[in-house]
This record gives sequence, C-alpha cells and structure tokens, in this order.
Amino acid sequence: MADQPGGSLPRPARPRSGLASTESSHPFRRRVQPHAPASSDAQLLVILALAVTLAALLVLAGVTLTVGFVALVAISPLLLITSPLWAPLGLLAIVTEGALLLCSGLAVLALGAGTWAHRRLTGRHPVGAHRVGYAYDAPGRGRFAGVSGHGTNHHGRGTGGRRRKDAAPGA
Repeated sequence: MADQPGGSLPRPARPRSGLASTESSHPFRRRVQPHAPASSDAQLLVILALAVTLAALLVLAGVTLTVGFVALVAISPLLLITSPLWAPLGLLAIVTEGALLLCSGLAVLALGAGTWAHRRLTGRHPVGAHRVGYAYDAPGRGRFAGVSGHGTNHHGRGTGGRRRKDAAPGA
C-alpha cells in the first residue's frame, strides 16, 4: 500500500444485488473524496493558499484603480482643452444615429406597404380577407357571432344569459 501514489485506501467492493450503494449512486462524490485533505495541516495549507491568492488579487485591484485615477487626472487638461472639438462631434454622432434609425424605420415601413399593395393588386391576399368586417357588420350580432350571453361567471359556472336574483331581497 505504501507504493501506491497518493497513499489512498482501496475501494470497498460493490454489492452484487439489492439497492445500489451510496458510492455508485453518487459518482461525483467518488471523484472528490480521494482528493480531500486528510489532516488539519493540509486544510491549513489550503486556507493559507487561498488567503495569499485573495490578498494578491486585492492588491492588483487597488493598483488598477489607482493607475486609472492618476491617468484620468493627467489627461483631464487635454480633454478640457480639446472639448470644443468633442462637443460638436458628439452632437453630430447623435444626430447621424437618429437620422439612420429614422431612415431604416421608414424603409421597413415602405417595404411592408409595398409588399401588402403587391399582394392586394395581384389577388394573392389571404383567403377570407374580404370578410374581415363580417362580425361587426352583421345586424344583431356582437363582436363574435353567437357568443353573447354564454360566458361563465368567476366560479366557472355558466351564466345562461340570465341574471339571477339576489338571495336577500332588497339587497
């Protein structure tokens, strides 16, 4: 056993029948457990490595923020001097973007209207398109034919098209 790498213990045999063992039902646990630290010294080493790594990352974050702030302070006079150039360029970019969006929207609208007109004039409009207003134009019909008065109340029971009287008279 001493010549095995990592000094791990051999695994117990799997049961041949009956319920599956805990080890076979959790293959991830089987991979993680042999690599877990065995002693408190190893756990202390892991915590120490984590602390050193986090401290290094904290120092790097601080250095990055400090360098960014110093660069902003150093370049701000140049930005202030050249601001008469940046303001009109920014305004021009905003106006150009707005015009581009407006033209694109109008192009899509024109394409849709042209497609609709072409289909309408060549007779390829959808079947029944000439009867779209039928439900509204028919005398004595509601929005949809035959639906009025056949709804359900909030309990899911049909109303039957008639209103029921209140249980308490005069209420």
